[in-house]
Amino acid sequence: MLESKSEELKKALEKSMSKENIQEKLMQEKLKQDQLNKEREKQKRIFYVLITVFILIIIALSAYLLMTNENSKIAKNKEFESSKINPKEESTIEKKVQIDTNRNDKQKKQTSQKIKEKIVTKEVIVQKEVFVSKDNFKEIFNTKNFNLVKCYSYGVFEYMPTNACKKSLTKFLEDNKKAIRLELIGVVGIDDIKKANSLAKDEKIQEYIIRGIARDRVIEASWFIKELLKDKNAVITPVNYYIKSKKNNKGLVLRAYN
Repeated sequence: MLESKSEELKKALEKSMSKENIQEKLMQEKLKQDQLNKEREKQKRIFYVLITVFILIIIALSAYLLMTNENSKIAKNKEFESSKINPKEESTIEKKVQIDTNRNDKQKKQTSQKIKEKIVTKEVIVQKEVFVSKDNFKEIFNTKNFNLVKCYSYGVFEYMPTNACKKSLTKFLEDNKKAIRLELIGVVGIDDIKKANSLAKDEKIQEYIIRGIARDRVIEASWFIKELLKDKNAVITPVNYYIKSKKNNKGLVLRAYN
């Protein structure tokens, strides 16, 4: 009897020991699985953060390019509108030319009559005035006679006219009051190009950035000139190019055509 009971106790102990081992193994497996799940969650979070940052960079770059294109379009429209000649102004100019020609004819008749009566010759000095019309607009626009001034006191990516540049432009415009039209050309230096290259790796985007800074310099200078002249109808013509300076000059060039 004792032997049978001892055998039963041994079997019971073995069963209890095997259950405890199984539970320990299950606990260990569960801990390992929890750690793996945590690592996976961590990796997922890092992946989502990287994707979000990449998307934000793309959105910011796209917005910058759109704003640059919009600004260039607005500037072109403003400059094109400012260079237009009002039909009313054309008609008044033509009328003025007709009136002046009639007056000149009358003056010639009167002077010829006086010469016949008194038999006296007199030299008449007539001041030449240039009037813009449909017939001579192309000839005036394509004239090659001009004076120029250079403003190279700008900093890297600076587009507002500096005080030194404002003084140079003011003096130049005073000396060229009779100019038929004005022309502004943006100038970019080596430092400007280096800054543009550091902002973007794509060559097209670099070119857009350089054109944008040159265009902004021209636009701000044109507004300063219009305010200085106090003439909203001042003819300031744009150009479709900019100058790359080998001497690292940064600013603009103003031409006054006579």
